[in-house]
Amino acid sequence: MLDYSKEPVNDYFLIDMKSFYSSVECVERNLDPLTAELVVMSRADNTGSGLTLAVSPTAKSKYGITNVSRPRD
Repeated sequence: MLDYSKEPVNDYFLIDMKSFYSSVECVERNLDPLTAELVVMSRADNTGSGLTLAVSPTAKSKYGITNVSRPRD
């Protein structure tokens, strides 16, 4: 059994950043972040064909889109 009594004790504060950027975009557009189907894309001229930068949870589950997907995927 390990003795943890000599280990340092610290407090941690964590924020869940899951879908943070897509949630911010939804709020900016007066959409509900939990139900909106939002995908934030980069411009095609920057990456050759565009890249998904942020995807709302609904769009992820409904369409199977992930971050860093390409439009052709």
